[in-house]
Amino acid sequence: MTSNVKSFVLGVSYGLIMRLLFGGLGIFTFAGKGTANGVMLAAFVILVPIVVGVLTIYNLDHAELSLASAIYKPWIPTLAFVAGTALLMLEGSICIAMALPIFLFAASVGGLLAYIAARSFRLTPGAMSAIMALPLVLGYFETMVPLPQNTFVAKDSVFIATKPDEVWNLINYAVQIQPEEMRGGLAYKIGVPYPMEAITQTADGRRIRRLKWQKDVSFDEPITAWEENRFIKWSYAFKPESFPPGSLDEHILIGGKYFDLIDTSYRLTPEGAGTRLEIVVNYRVSTNFNFYATSWAQILVDDAAATILGFYKHRSERQQIGNRT
Repeated sequence: MTSNVKSFVLGVSYGLIMRLLFGGLGIFTFAGKGTANGVMLAAFVILVPIVVGVLTIYNLDHAELSLASAIYKPWIPTLAFVAGTALLMLEGSICIAMALPIFLFAASVGGLLAYIAARSFRLTPGAMSAIMALPLVLGYFETMVPLPQNTFVAKDSVFIATKPDEVWNLINYAVQIQPEEMRGGLAYKIGVPYPMEAITQTADGRRIRRLKWQKDVSFDEPITAWEENRFIKWSYAFKPESFPPGSLDEHILIGGKYFDLIDTSYRLTPEGAGTRLEIVVNYRVSTNFNFYATSWAQILVDDAAATILGFYKHRSERQQIGNRT
């Protein structure tokens, strides 16, 4: 077996074994409500691909190894082990898309560390075993660390060439939403179910906005502020059955321990012959690698807000044109 093949096999095998240990086999799934567990541990997300990079580069022929090779060669087993999790149906498309950039970066870090170490000293088999076990050891202690509760705000607005009351009616009664009306939304491209309808109803004297998405997703949005044709705000109410199995990756469930939508509001302001529609979304991100996860959350929430505004703009203006003909 050549050193290239050996390093590839070691890297892929280690990545898949760690994925099973952290998730599929039930290890590190015992964490409490306010702490991370499984593959949402930083020990898995960051340390495992670093070790994959170390295993890949340290076992190569260093006499012919360049610095560039130390950076990009760990990507090959990393991509292969991620593909393996998809084939084994251990991960969904959303988690893979979000994790891949940090996996590749961490693998390159591991490759560089191995490149430097190989030119200074040789690791004993015991030292290499300790490095391979490090994610498991640190993962155990990480399950005892409370998750951060960081909140963020997304804001955006759009001009709609129609009256506020017409936009207001659509916000409270949007049905037969088609996927093409939400095209361009990044979250939907990577696997979030498309919305189908949003209808405001009255139950027990309270206004509630009821949502239905594809894949049998449904949840409520209790309305907390209401100024006819001017302002509306709601919170979110998710039930265990809101997201059926397979509808959304379990690690990024809305309303879960790692991510939640707190509230959303729309303000409608007359502007010339039309309406300025502003959206404000408050949300929470809670991971031990928030330095990375918050970037993804901001991208996706900002993009979703812009996509939703685009939906209201295009449908409201299209309905107005239809009313005139």
